[in-house]
Amino acid sequence: MNCPSSLLLLLLGLSLHSACITRANVAGQHGSQDGGHESLVVETTSGLMRGFSRTVLDREVHVFYGVPFAKPPVGPLRFRKPLPIEPWHGILNATTLPNSCYQERYEYFPGFEGEEMWNPNTNISEDCLYLNIWVPQKLRLRHKESPDNVGNNGMAILVWVYGGGFMSGTATLDVYDADIMAAASNAIIASIQYRVGAFGFLYLNQHFANSEEAPGNMGLWDQAMALKWLRENARVFGGDPDLITIFGESAGGSSVSLHLISPVTQGLVRRGILQSGTLNAPWSYMTGEKANEVARVLVDDCGCNSTMLQENPARVMACMRSVDAKTLSVQQWNSYWGILGFPSAPTIDGVFLPKDPLDLVREADFKNTEILIGNNENEGTYFILYDFIDFFEKDQASFLERDKFLNIINTIFKNMSQIEREAIIFQYTDWDRVNDGYQNQRAIADIVGDYFFICPSTHFAQLFADRGMKVYYYFFTQRTSTNVWGKWMGVMHGDEVEYVFGHPLNKSLEYTDNERDLSLRMIHYFSRFAYTG
Repeated sequence: MNCPSSLLLLLLGLSLHSACITRANVAGQHGSQDGGHESLVVETTSGLMRGFSRTVLDREVHVFYGVPFAKPPVGPLRFRKPLPIEPWHGILNATTLPNSCYQERYEYFPGFEGEEMWNPNTNISEDCLYLNIWVPQKLRLRHKESPDNVGNNGMAILVWVYGGGFMSGTATLDVYDADIMAAASNAIIASIQYRVGAFGFLYLNQHFANSEEAPGNMGLWDQAMALKWLRENARVFGGDPDLITIFGESAGGSSVSLHLISPVTQGLVRRGILQSGTLNAPWSYMTGEKANEVARVLVDDCGCNSTMLQENPARVMACMRSVDAKTLSVQQWNSYWGILGFPSAPTIDGVFLPKDPLDLVREADFKNTEILIGNNENEGTYFILYDFIDFFEKDQASFLERDKFLNIINTIFKNMSQIEREAIIFQYTDWDRVNDGYQNQRAIADIVGDYFFICPSTHFAQLFADRGMKVYYYFFTQRTSTNVWGKWMGVMHGDEVEYVFGHPLNKSLEYTDNERDLSLRMIHYFSRFAYTG
């Protein structure tokens, strides 16, 4: 890692070298599911709904799947901000995982578990704006009985925002199942579905007097509406509306950082956990000009004629709403411009993201905002494998000749000046082993990890600290014993997620005792941060 080392932060040592720690009995990981008990019916601002019960870690957790927080963004609502869900009649059965938002699957390695675990596991649909909620039963009932107990006003709520480069992802993934995390943390866990890709970020607003047409950042407005719904209904589940912490990984972490500084959501939460993603990363936001350029390409690729935007923009939007979701989902990838060059991202729109994110951090009116931020040791390996698949192999290290190393550098940083590229090459070259192809491979991975993830996170944390905010930093170094990716890929982007959600505590899975201890420690750190900062 070649980032500034001057950052004065509280370091959480999340490595294998952990102290002994008492674990709860984890027998009976996924026991009874009771959907009919009276305590599982709750009355929200949207209506009555019924969840079900699971027993994990010898504790009962109440689960509510597929809770709608907005109208389905379909038909005339495609490419618009979300609208609040209308109250329903009767009792909604919140017992089935919801749809995943429309997206493409990654199938570079068909049938490979390491790739499949990130692909949607429920039906993909534009009707996808739902929440999932996990509540520790004993604490929920206690706070339900005395909601106004002074000094004990409810549980902390941790709200998960998934990653996926703002192009993919779903809260329904097995790795995001939060029943163990809820049981071990004594906190409510919720997860948000939000629109991705062009469905969530198409930006053509400058062509319309009406700001509701393709304003960009629809996926962020989805997240904001979900946060507001959770805040309004926190006490129904035994939660404290003033103890909401948002946490997310990759694009989810970037989203968290945005909600902490955006004038739209800044007052909703005051704590955020940013895992391998911040808004200032090169892949994490676009100017309005760039987003409009990408959108116009998509309009043309869908046969809707972007030149008509000047004289008849309403006709163009009608055309775009008539295009089937699959065509939109496929055609948007025509604007992928290289490693981590995703065609959708948060856009500087003058509203949700009023200006450059670093300027916002420098100028925002923070009120005791606190962040926990961190990265994994080998953030770059996953991305160099996918983007330079002709040079690298999934299962074993590759010998990367010097000329290929230089070609990859020039490809990744083609928009930089020659002197900037030479500075990167100089910094990351081991001059005693210039022709060591395995070292060249490691150097490429380090460059990508540092440039796109670790250095932006460090910079963001430093700016926050400079504003007098509390900043806690971690660096995740645990290579999991069950990791199915090649050993050369190390501690990859996303590898910490299974620990955060407590999967090593499931004894039916083959983790080591040290990995179980580490997972419990991480849950403890995250929940303690949510309660007390």
